[in-house]
Amino acid sequence: MRRTTTNLLFILVAFGISSIDAFVGGGRVGGRAIIKSTTKGRKIPTTFNSSSMTSSIKMSTKEESTILHQVTTKVGKTASTLVSVSFFLLLAYQRDAIILTLWIGSILNAIASKVAKKILNHERPAELQDSDKIKLKPSDGGMPSSHAMSLSFIGTSILGGVIPPEYRLVTGLVMIIYAATALRYRVRDHLHTVDQVAVGVVLGLINALAWLKFAVGSSDNVGAILSYVQKNWVSAETGLFPYSALSIPIVVGILVVGSFERRIVLWMKN
Repeated sequence: MRRTTTNLLFILVAFGISSIDAFVGGGRVGGRAIIKSTTKGRKIPTTFNSSSMTSSIKMSTKEESTILHQVTTKVGKTASTLVSVSFFLLLAYQRDAIILTLWIGSILNAIASKVAKKILNHERPAELQDSDKIKLKPSDGGMPSSHAMSLSFIGTSILGGVIPPEYRLVTGLVMIIYAATALRYRVRDHLHTVDQVAVGVVLGLINALAWLKFAVGSSDNVGAILSYVQKNWVSAETGLFPYSALSIPIVVGILVVGSFERRIVLWMKN
């Protein structure tokens, strides 16, 4: 009943690795390394300034730090768009009841994160208001992190509902690295605290596991939502829903996931 696919779009995060030459010499005296050699019975001292080696090490470390900073920024800023578009492409490619059921769960999970923010009303880091890195500053609360909840839910649900068991380990590691990089950006640039991100990850994980168990079900016991989708939203002959219906996920995704309400509030204030 359950059709699986491995045609997912993953972004492999590239980290720069700087190499440092090892210098091995004789004794060290006054910041100078002395290399002893003999030619015709005479010792010829050869010296080099250790400050040049220290400078090269600092430069390599600085370059590595800059590359990691840039990669984290790029991944963090594009995570919401990239994950949403990738999920939609998977939905458009597969168009079966399972992936549609997982998409419904992701939308409900995103709505739940917004409701939880309103209820908890937890402030975001104070440094955010003084930061000039974030042009469109969020006006809602920070607990839990919506990005953390969405990444955790989508990653877990796709891993458990779509990816074949033999590929789950490698795929899961790639997802964890990508999500960790995206969420590190949100903490680094003061969009969220570590606690807000951690709570978002836990809630997204719990929601995904509950959705897989009760909404999707298993091959022996089909979940209630999956059963409803199979009977009402997909073709009985092909098991797919029509291409024309893809306009619905686009509109709903923009309204729910695309910070639409945040932009409306900012527009009204201006």
